Amino acid sequence: MNNLLDNISQNVKQKIFECISQAIGEDRQAADAHLDLRTHVSGPFLNWDLIYRNLINSFGDENVKYSATIRGIWTVLLLYDVKSGLLISFMRDTRLDDIKRSKVEKQPKYIRSLIVLNEELQAPYKQHTLPGMETEPLQKESDLMKILDDLCANFDCHVNHKQVRHALVCFTEKFGGLSSLKAYILDKDLDVVYEQDWLNTVRPVMSNTIETLEHSPDGPALSLKPKATKRLKGKELVVLKEQESEKQA
Repeated sequence: MNNLLDNISQNVKQKIFECISQAIGEDRQAADAHLDLRTHVSGPFLNWDLIYRNLINSFGDENVKYSATIRGIWTVLLLYDVKSGLLISFMRDTRLDDIKRSKVEKQPKYIRSLIVLNEELQAPYKQHTLPGMETEPLQKESDLMKILDDLCANFDCHVNHKQVRHALVCFTEKFGGLSSLKAYILDKDLDVVYEQDWLNTVRPVMSNTIETLEHSPDGPALSLKPKATKRLKGKELVVLKEQESEKQA
C-alpha cells in the first residue's frame, strides 16, 4: 500500500518547513524585539499567528490553496494540496498526545471532522484505545460534515469530501528551533496509518546575506549581516543549552 504522504511534493514539504522554522525562529525574535516584550504570556499564540502568516504568504496558488476559519478562540488553517488530494492541518506534537489521551467527546470537533475524511483507512495495527470509545456515542457524522464544510468554506475552489484525505503536520519547538517535523495520516481511532519524518528530507534554512565592508589590508572584506549573525548566535545558544542539559542528565 503506497504511502499517501509521498504524493506531497518535496517543494511543498520544503515550504512548510521554512514557514514554521522561520516563524518560531527569526520572526519570533524580531517580534519580541520590536514589541519590547518583558513577559511572554501570549508566546505560544504569537507563534501560531506567525506560522499562519508565513503559510498564507507562501501558498494560495493553483497548486496549494489555504482556508482560515475561526472556531471559538482558535483559528484553524488548512492547506489543500490539489495534486496529492490532501487537506493539511498543523499541530504541536504535545497537543496531539493530549488529544489521544482524551475521551472522544473532549477532543476538538474540528479534528474529529477532519478524521472523517480518513474513514476508509485503517492503521496496520492498533496503537492505543481511545478513552470512552466503547461507552460514549460518537458525534453524528452529519454534524461533523457540517463542521468540515465550515472549515473548507474559505477555499477559493470546491473541495470534494469524497476525493480528499486529511494529513496532520506536527512539530516540536526547542530553544527557538524545530527539533521535530512529522506528517501523519491517522485513522478514525487516531492511530497512524502513514507517517513521514520531514526533517530528514528538507534542506536547512541558511542565510546567504553578506554585506561588503570598506577594504582593509589587515582583515577580510566580507562580513555577515546582523540577521545572519543573530541566526548563528541562536544556533550556538541551542548547542550550549543542549550540552548543559546532557551534563545535568
